[in-house]
Amino acid sequence: MPTFFLKGLAMGAIIAMPFGAVGMLCLGRAITHGLRIGLLSGIGAAAADAFYGAVAAFGLTFVSDFLAEHATVMRIGGGLFLVGMGLRLALSKTAPKPLEAPKRRYAGAFVSVFLLTLTNPMTMVGFLAIFAGFGLGQAEAHAAEAASVVAGVFCGSMVWWVAIAFGGKLLRFRLLAHMRAIKRVSGWLIAAFGLWAVFFAR
Repeated sequence: MPTFFLKGLAMGAIIAMPFGAVGMLCLGRAITHGLRIGLLSGIGAAAADAFYGAVAAFGLTFVSDFLAEHATVMRIGGGLFLVGMGLRLALSKTAPKPLEAPKRRYAGAFVSVFLLTLTNPMTMVGFLAIFAGFGLGQAEAHAAEAASVVAGVFCGSMVWWVAIAFGGKLLRFRLLAHMRAIKRVSGWLIAAFGLWAVFFAR
């Protein structure tokens, strides 16, 4: 069982590490809103990675078929969500203040990144490819083994997102005077990621 957990740990880290729109969003939130918001955003991404890991580990073909059938719509939806979030961040006129965030923002940080990560069905494709590379066949997998892999995926993904959140916290203290400019730059970059996702959605 520990072997399956360690394999899941490696897969979670491999899936999470490519730095794209979600990584930029989590880093930006940690810089502008603090460590808790950054961590909750990372937990949302790790939970979505664990969901896709479960689809691959348990062989949930009805889920994977649905995701494959609606991949284009999901990518467009996720892209538009990124565009809206990026524009809101870039055009915001108020500089973030180092105050305690309201609890509803905590929930929003988790849910928004969880849904955003779920709108990328290519994550599931990546998991299927990595599962094959690690020699984890769906047919012969037992429930306990699959659960160990999924737990490992979540923990491996979280290692990366915790590092991102703490990196954002360190940068926050160094860049506090330039926070408004950082928000604008990161907002436009996130919006650009969204436009790219919409344009290349197929």
